[in-house]
Amino acid sequence: MTSREGGLRFQVLGSVAVRCGDSPTRLPSTVARRVLTVLMLSPGEVLSTPRLAKAVWGSCCPATASNQVRKAVAQLRQAIPGAGDYLLTDGPNYRLNVGATESDLVEFNQRRLRVRKLMEGGAGEAQVIQELQTALALFRGQVAADVVDGDELENGLIRAAARVVEERRLAVQKELITLRLHSSPPALVIGDLRDLVAQHPLAEDLRAQLMLALSLSGRQADALAEYAEIRTLLRDELGIDPDRSLAQMHAAVLRGDASGYLRAGAPTRYHEQHTTTEHDASGRHVTPRVQQACIRAPCTLPHELTDFVGRREEVDTLLQTARAGSQGSGPLLICVDGMGGIGKTALALHAAHRLAQDWPDGQFYVDLHGFSPREGPREPAEVLQVLLRSLGTEAARIPADLDSQVAMWRARLADSRVLLVLDNAASEEQIVPLLPPGNGSLALITSRRRLYGLDGTEPCPVSRMSAGDSRKLIERLLGDELEPEATEGLIAHCGGLPLALRLAAAKLRSRPTWTLSHLVERLGDMRRRTTELQAGDRSVWSVLQLSFDALTEAQRHALCVLALVPDASMDAYEAAALLGTSPTEAELLLEGLLDVNLLEQPRIGRYSLHGLVAGATAGMGEFEQLLRSGKRRSALRRLLAYHLAVSTRSCLLLGRPDDGTGAGPGTVPHLPEINSRKEATEICERESPAMLAVLCGSLHEEFFGPAAQLARNLRFVLSPDGCHVFDDEANGREYDGGATGPRETEALRTELIGLAAGCRRTGLLEQSATLTATAMSLAVPRGARWGEPVP
Repeated sequence: MTSREGGLRFQVLGSVAVRCGDSPTRLPSTVARRVLTVLMLSPGEVLSTPRLAKAVWGSCCPATASNQVRKAVAQLRQAIPGAGDYLLTDGPNYRLNVGATESDLVEFNQRRLRVRKLMEGGAGEAQVIQELQTALALFRGQVAADVVDGDELENGLIRAAARVVEERRLAVQKELITLRLHSSPPALVIGDLRDLVAQHPLAEDLRAQLMLALSLSGRQADALAEYAEIRTLLRDELGIDPDRSLAQMHAAVLRGDASGYLRAGAPTRYHEQHTTTEHDASGRHVTPRVQQACIRAPCTLPHELTDFVGRREEVDTLLQTARAGSQGSGPLLICVDGMGGIGKTALALHAAHRLAQDWPDGQFYVDLHGFSPREGPREPAEVLQVLLRSLGTEAARIPADLDSQVAMWRARLADSRVLLVLDNAASEEQIVPLLPPGNGSLALITSRRRLYGLDGTEPCPVSRMSAGDSRKLIERLLGDELEPEATEGLIAHCGGLPLALRLAAAKLRSRPTWTLSHLVERLGDMRRRTTELQAGDRSVWSVLQLSFDALTEAQRHALCVLALVPDASMDAYEAAALLGTSPTEAELLLEGLLDVNLLEQPRIGRYSLHGLVAGATAGMGEFEQLLRSGKRRSALRRLLAYHLAVSTRSCLLLGRPDDGTGAGPGTVPHLPEINSRKEATEICERESPAMLAVLCGSLHEEFFGPAAQLARNLRFVLSPDGCHVFDDEANGREYDGGATGPRETEALRTELIGLAAGCRRTGLLEQSATLTATAMSLAVPRGARWGEPVP
């Protein structure tokens, strides 16, 4: 293909050039040439200004780097006629939008794809050879030769991108030589092979081809000399012996059986193709047809759980998203995120095994140790060595620097469709270097964090397992002849966490004398629950502790304060009152905990603690310090005052006369806007569960006065007409926020019983029972510890 008449042709397979028709275009400054080179080596890819700057200057970018990049792009558009049609701005980023007629690199890539399709279709050898030769003829020298030769950045982005293209060029050269060895006199390829061996002296597969060509040409001595030379080089340079394929070639030369070795086909590696030699009835050679080598694609996926149950909706969504494919120019990324122990890995592997046949070129699994005991997150360079070895690359051939490893990984997977499972990721930076190239591959990523910093990621959040799926899992683990009431208790205590259910089942199986009811009774104490759920070295506590360790000091403190009212969901205003901060700062903390899946969001603007997270938090040292200090009492007093102010304001808007009791707006620094009956009704409906939880929890601090007033407000809100007139005694009652005598205790008991009756009339039976029990517990001696069960 050539550029259309008068059109532009961007050339990077050799020295960097832009031609307009037959005339070369003079490129402007050195910076502009380097910027253009990066864009030409990544055709169609959106590149950010910082990435372009890094390609030009490396890690030592000047302060004006971004401005210089923008200036360079403007210079290119001015110097190259019509460049504005190809050099496009995409927000703050840039991309070179070129096709095969405008770019020699795009044409080379398309011809490589055409070769693969010809081989898969069983095309004749002559046609494939012609296509390979045409692809190689596009090269005018080393990729971006003039820019790379003057590049002082040994590990720079331009060198790395150029190495990727050179790897692809070398793969095409090897394919061409393999075909020519079958179809033409071997002596004709010896010269080309010697040139390639001189460029890659440690490449054992090239040396094996050269030995084969020499032996087939009757030059056994020269073939053996080549083996001796490569063996010496490998021992002196790398301290290793030749690989198995080269040793087999050496043995074939010694036997004088190079022809048999050629007919059998050299040992193939990942994604190589070979031809079979055919003969007619007289034994004469006939034109062979290229066939796809029977290579088993590498698969390093672990086995999936044999007792995987449920998750039908998540599985269907994940499979549909994966099979829909990428909408952009890169691989499809699906991020499976959720709290520790929620079953992310099990879900990803369950889906991966069902998707394996759709990605035939390989399926890979790597644990990134983002949240692992006694191990820090794995570095990309370490992971790439594992991945490259799984492709058959010898350890000695893998480069030491990250950029070169990335280039080799991408070159090996060029035009391949692979499935990559990256399990237990810690951050976006850990993932980006590992992603395969092109838009035909799929990366399934699991993480406790929400990795929305990865562009184009399809999120797949994993939430609690439903009660029905939890029951199925328990029956699968323990059998279906279980006590129904105890089973429901276990489901409630485990909170839809598959790890907790599995550990509970494992513990019950290891205690033959225990019953399910006994285990459920032991799990009744929220603070002991996470340590009780343990089997061997696995426990819910240890899993969640890894998430806690990754938190900032402010997030850990916020989590401990939120655990003071573990059963309450709250918004930013409630959290601000509890934490003693502003709603804006509180929301930042809440969102940060939500991003690491230590908080749940039942609906927009509301945040809640998973019961097991609350129990694990209650076991933290910071929580114990909070209980021993006066900060717990202050936090609960602030939250109670907030709810009292909100409920009092709502009652006034709903029609209750102002009796002068309750917290005034001035006593609470941050309150939401409540200006109508509708807003009053909505906020009370939304916050009443939290109000009830705070009401019951604050009694241990003996806030009898505010608690009684809050109960009275809630009783009014729950009245059927919204304007219930209380009995004269209640209307005239005044509450002393600091008094805790018999009179205040009895008054609070009366309010709680009245509120319990109101809950019962409106169908809130569970809340009614809790309030009644709380009212009866007021006879318990003072000094009960927070979190202890109420008699």
